[in-house]
Amino acid sequence: MLQKALQFANCESRILITNDKDFGELIFRQGRITQGILLIRASNEESSNKIRLVKEVIKKVKNKIRGNFIVVNETGIRIRKIYQKN
Repeated sequence: MLQKALQFANCESRILITNDKDFGELIFRQGRITQGILLIRASNEESSNKIRLVKEVIKKVKNKIRGNFIVVNETGIRIRKIYQKN
């Protein structure tokens, strides 16, 4: 299921927004190709909070989303570059 979501996002040249930590495994250990991942690690799981966090990422680091693995929670934003294997 994760691989299909990643494949779909890639075919559409889209950033994948998720709360599933397993995407880190696919990207960093298995070397899967991606346009970028935004991982939401919210302690408050309400939709309104998740939307607020996504908006915060877009407002603060929108030019860094593509090509990076971004983790956002209520305390901050972490950005890790994704190095694609050739």
